Amino acid sequence: MKKLVTVILLFPLVAIAQDSARFVGKGLICGKGTLAAGIPFGYNETNMYVSGNLEYYCDNNSSYRGGVYIFLGASRPKSDVILTQNSTVFFGYNYHFKTYNHFDPYLGFQPGISWTQLKAPDNLLTANPQFSISKYPSSVSPVASVTLGINYYASKFTHLFIEATYVDGVHVSDISAVSLSELRIAFGFGFNLWLIKGKNKW
Repeated sequence: MKKLVTVILLFPLVAIAQDSARFVGKGLICGKGTLAAGIPFGYNETNMYVSGNLEYYCDNNSSYRGGVYIFLGASRPKSDVILTQNSTVFFGYNYHFKTYNHFDPYLGFQPGISWTQLKAPDNLLTANPQFSISKYPSSVSPVASVTLGINYYASKFTHLFIEATYVDGVHVSDISAVSLSELRIAFGFGFNLWLIKGKNKW
């Protein structure tokens, strides 16, 4: 996983070093859909999500993006799982670093909300006391995220991407705070098209 994060951080340097015509610009719309992995900072497990987003470039270096992460489950044994639900909706802004090719490195900030649910204790005698006394195991909690990633526009209608997103927040409830902070990694294929006539770069 550390190697994957390193690749994400180094990709923008590779992109800037290339010399050709820039692909992205005002009027471009793109979307992504893939599986994503989340690495929580508060406990030892890996969360799995189906993620998707839609993005519109409002000028040559800026875009607005909305996205969703649908929680599939965690890698820990069922008896040790803390959250049985942690799905998130985001909306925010991406800044796209100028390049002269089909690479598109970006940095984004997206506030959002997470629907979170604590797992009911299997055994009240051995469970963590704070989880057994909550009157509100399900909650809608505010979160914020910072994303670093890169797109590569491989064809007129498709692109590749890889990104890392840091999510910060806590489960809002009547018990001690449960951290929602984690690093989410996603990569795969996306689609793209031009909404403004005359912006076809191919």
